[in-house]
Amino acid sequence: MDPAVSYSQNDGKTLYSPATVIEVGQDPTLVKDYVVWSLFNLVNMNCCCLGLVALFYSVKSRDQKHLKNLTSARDYGETAKRFNIASTAISAIVIVIILAIYVTSFIALLQNMQGVHTVKH
Repeated sequence: MDPAVSYSQNDGKTLYSPATVIEVGQDPTLVKDYVVWSLFNLVNMNCCCLGLVALFYSVKSRDQKHLKNLTSARDYGETAKRFNIASTAISAIVIVIILAIYVTSFIALLQNMQGVHTVKH
């Protein structure tokens, strides 16, 4: 009897083969480390040092990816993503507030200058 093919005990006619298990490794390119975004936040939008913390986790994620520890790399990458989102959001809010103050101050200055040049009779 062939070891790869066996007959069932019930009717003696049914053939089956044992299951073949193929282990497929995860693709390391699917793990994102967000290093470029972290560098951008570090250089341009380092509000409360969140860009530096994001870069730290991004580098740790990249190191784990090179060591083929994809679970840790994914965890560090997600943490870096969260810090990048926080850094970008807080910095954007601060920029909008500063622009709003600048624009309102400029409008008030223009109105003040127009009031000085008007002659009262």
